[in-house]
Amino acid sequence: MLVNNAGIVGKGKANARQRASRGLKPTIKSFARNRDGNIVFLFAFMTTVLFLFAGGAVDYSRWNAVRADMIESMDAASLALAQLAASDPTLTESELKDYGRKFFEANFNYENNLEPGWNIVFALGDAAVVSTCITGKLDTYLLGVAGIKSLSIDKCVEITKKGSGRVELALVLDVTGSMDWSIDGEKKIKSLKDAVDTMLDVMYGTDETSQNIKIGVVPFNANVNPGGSSGWSSNWADTTASAYYHGKRFFHVDKDGNVDMNTKVNHFTLYDSTPGATWQGCVEARPYPLDELDIPPGGSVSSADINAYMDIPTDYDGSTNPQDEEMYDAFNEAPAYSVDTSVLTNSANFNWVPVFLPDEVDCNNAEDCETDSSYYSQSGTTSYGTPWNGYYFDDPDSDNAHSSGRNINETSYNNYYFVNDNNYTHAGNAQFDKYAKIVHYFRDVLQGIVTDADFVDFLDDISVTTSPLSSSNYGYGKQEYLLRMAYVGWWDPVTSTYKGKYDTPNSSYIGAEIDCPPPILPLTNVRADIEDHVHALYPNGNTDIAHGAAWGWRILSKEAPFTEGIGPGDPDYEKWQKAIVIMTDGEQVVGEDENTHWGSTQGQYGFAIEERMGAGKDTWWEMRDELDAKLLRVCHRMKAEGYLIYTIMFGLDSTTVRNHFKACATKPTAPYFHDAVTGNDLEDAFGDIAADLVDLHISK
Repeated sequence: MLVNNAGIVGKGKANARQRASRGLKPTIKSFARNRDGNIVFLFAFMTTVLFLFAGGAVDYSRWNAVRADMIESMDAASLALAQLAASDPTLTESELKDYGRKFFEANFNYENNLEPGWNIVFALGDAAVVSTCITGKLDTYLLGVAGIKSLSIDKCVEITKKGSGRVELALVLDVTGSMDWSIDGEKKIKSLKDAVDTMLDVMYGTDETSQNIKIGVVPFNANVNPGGSSGWSSNWADTTASAYYHGKRFFHVDKDGNVDMNTKVNHFTLYDSTPGATWQGCVEARPYPLDELDIPPGGSVSSADINAYMDIPTDYDGSTNPQDEEMYDAFNEAPAYSVDTSVLTNSANFNWVPVFLPDEVDCNNAEDCETDSSYYSQSGTTSYGTPWNGYYFDDPDSDNAHSSGRNINETSYNNYYFVNDNNYTHAGNAQFDKYAKIVHYFRDVLQGIVTDADFVDFLDDISVTTSPLSSSNYGYGKQEYLLRMAYVGWWDPVTSTYKGKYDTPNSSYIGAEIDCPPPILPLTNVRADIEDHVHALYPNGNTDIAHGAAWGWRILSKEAPFTEGIGPGDPDYEKWQKAIVIMTDGEQVVGEDENTHWGSTQGQYGFAIEERMGAGKDTWWEMRDELDAKLLRVCHRMKAEGYLIYTIMFGLDSTTVRNHFKACATKPTAPYFHDAVTGNDLEDAFGDIAADLVDLHISK
């Protein structure tokens, strides 16, 4: 059994060796396909990957630490170099670069970690920009096993002056009549010019031009003149009288002397019809609220977009601080639109209408348009037999204020025409005869003898009362006063001009444009152009700061009518800072006029009764208050676009202006808000603003 068993055992081992021998070659060929054997290679591969990850984490952690310290040291060295260059212009470029390198090395803690050959370069070719670049490599510890021997630390930073280093600046300057007054023996307009010179000294230094400065000037009084310097073209001037308010206060009379309400009176044609009248460039405000917005002519905007502009900003809750409260109220209490949204979205109303002011009726007595009746004692009949008498107007506010007063429904009234101005009260004058026919037609419409719905609508639009025209309390004196101003003469198709009004001698007519200021200077980088423009400014007129601020916004914007500004999508747009300085020496003013039915003197917002500032704003004092609110709304929109706003009061003790200027400014403190009492204070204010604009900052 033992042998037998031994034999069995021995035979089994032999058979096993034979099987192993027979399967040796197939096992070698298929070993790689054996899943049980692959675990060895997988383990080895994963160990290498984990090692590389761990090593990479270590090396990249070192790289981040070195690079962060390097950038911080570059920023510090670049700022120090730029500040030294500004403080000591005698230093050479070589001295400045040597100073910058030493400053960097004194602050950089990882210099020994960099491979030999690293280098730092300071580029000083641009006076407003310091560009600093480092090239070099950092040795690796563990990534070397993967063949990564070093990591690049190349980096550039840029130090730019906040202002003269790529700044577009609008100077919105008050040139109203009060700027001709003096403080401490010097006229305020002279102090303003000196203050701007100080600003230019700070920003330009000794340079005459700069690739990093663009400055524009917006002189303002009750008007702004954008047309004189920029030139008008058919794509943004309303040459076809298509805008809603174009010719709104006038009516057309054809060659036969008939009223034609289907033809609008074009202001450009009125200039052509007025000998010696040349349009200086002043424009009417666009329909509210388009007057407050930077919407280019020829553009498109929806009613939803317009409403969004007028929404109360979410960052003003009306209670945080006085400045926020002022801004909140400006939006919260904004008036309703005075025209339909179909008007506001019509692209024709994005264009500007040239100012043409009507010839106001002559009244030597400010109380009620009465004077010595003997001067107008002429009487006679028109060419078609209607009698007339040269009385003055009735008191505009009373039908029976004096003996010549008559009511439209009184029989005695129908015997005479009541006309004014010497040109219209002499029998036989062609202009009187034509005008008398209009008065006759006008009276028939008032009494319902003639039906002319369009003419009735026109009379309603230019009338302060909302009573029906046929009402017995509708005094003729009131209506004829307005009619006289709305009449422009009769159309002459041969010359394509109006005859019999603005082409006749009239000593009372003060001109198509009143107190139109010097034109806007678009953005320019030429110092002399800015100086010359400011030095040529002269004072006249009343104050409308809001309109000036809106045009300051427009010259900084890339949108037409001024396109000199940089805009989104332009190269280096993010590197430019837009800023605006708004300076005034007075409160907002709308001319009072208690003697007429217009409710105010005429201006770029028309007359008060036209309600061009919003529904219900039909008195001069309501218009004045609304100008304050407009200013705040314009300022908010500019700040929302990232503009820096600086405001300056000059020689003015006004709580109203102070509150509004603090709310308008980027911050209610210096350097953004200044209350300059004297000319020296004004110069300091402009100098402080310039210094703030040229403060160095890291731009890249």
